[in-house]
Amino acid sequence: MTKFLVAILAASFGVTSALAADLPVRTYTKAPVYVDPGYNWSGFYIGGNAGYSWGSAATDGTQTGTQSVSEFTAITNVLLLGFPVVTPLASVPVSGRANVDGFVGGGQAGYNWQRGTWLFGLEADLQGSDERGSSDVCLVAGCATGTGLFTANYKLDWFGTARGRIGILPTDRVLLYATGGLAYGGFSATAPAIPLSWGTTHAGWTVGAGAEAAIDHHWSVKLEYLYMDLGDVGDGSTTATTVVTQPGVPIRHTTVTTTALTSAFSTRFTDNILRVGINYRFDPPVVAKY
Repeated sequence: MTKFLVAILAASFGVTSALAADLPVRTYTKAPVYVDPGYNWSGFYIGGNAGYSWGSAATDGTQTGTQSVSEFTAITNVLLLGFPVVTPLASVPVSGRANVDGFVGGGQAGYNWQRGTWLFGLEADLQGSDERGSSDVCLVAGCATGTGLFTANYKLDWFGTARGRIGILPTDRVLLYATGGLAYGGFSATAPAIPLSWGTTHAGWTVGAGAEAAIDHHWSVKLEYLYMDLGDVGDGSTTATTVVTQPGVPIRHTTVTTTALTSAFSTRFTDNILRVGINYRFDPPVVAKY
C-alpha cells in the first residue's frame, strides 16, 4: 500500500514539474534612476542689468591760420602796390577733456558650454545710456584764462557689445570669468555757441571681468566691470575770421588786417562700466543613468 502511494506521488510531481517548465518566466528590470548632476551652466540664458559708467571724452586737434595785411589810400581806397601781404600762422594744438558719466541699463543674452570646472561662452548686450558731460576746448592744455575756443557738450546715447567669455568654477554655483570683444555705440557732441555738432556711431573694443553666482537651477546674479574704447567718435572743424581796420603810416593810408583761423579736431571716447545683472538660464538636458 505504501509503495502504491509513493508511486502515485512521484507521478504527480513529474506532471507538475513538466507543467511548470512550460509556464513563461517573468523577469524584472530596474527602473531608470535620474541622478541630479548638480548645477549645470551649459545652455542659453537671457537677462537684464543696470549700473553706472565713468566715461572720458578727449578732444584734440590743431589750429592753423593766415594773416593778411592790406594798405589802401585813405581817400580813394585803392590797394597800394605790393599788398596784400599774407603770412601763415604757426600751428597751435587744440585740447579739451570732459568727464562723461551717467547711469546705464539694458539686456543681455548668451550661451555657455561647461567642461568640468571650465566655462566657455558668448554674450551680447544692448544698453541705454544717460552719460553726459561738458568742457571747454582750448588752445592750451588746462584751459588757462583767455585760451578757450568753445564749450563742448558730450553725450553717449547708447552702446552694445558682443563678447566671448572664459571662466572657472571654484564651486559648482560660483563662476569667475574674463570677457572681451567688440563694442559699438552712438556718441554725439555739440558746441551750441558756434553752432557746431559732430559725432557718429562707431565700433571699438572692450575687455572686462566679472563674477556670477547661481541662486537656483534657473536664476543667477552677476557683478561685472567693462573697459570700453570706442576710438574716434567724430571729427569737427570751425573757422573764425577777424578784420581790424586802423590808420596806417603815413596817415593818409588805411591798414586792414584780416586773420582767418581754422580749428580741426577729433574726439576719442573711453568708458569704465560697472553693472549688476540677473540671468535666467533655461534647463540643460538631464541624462538618465541605469
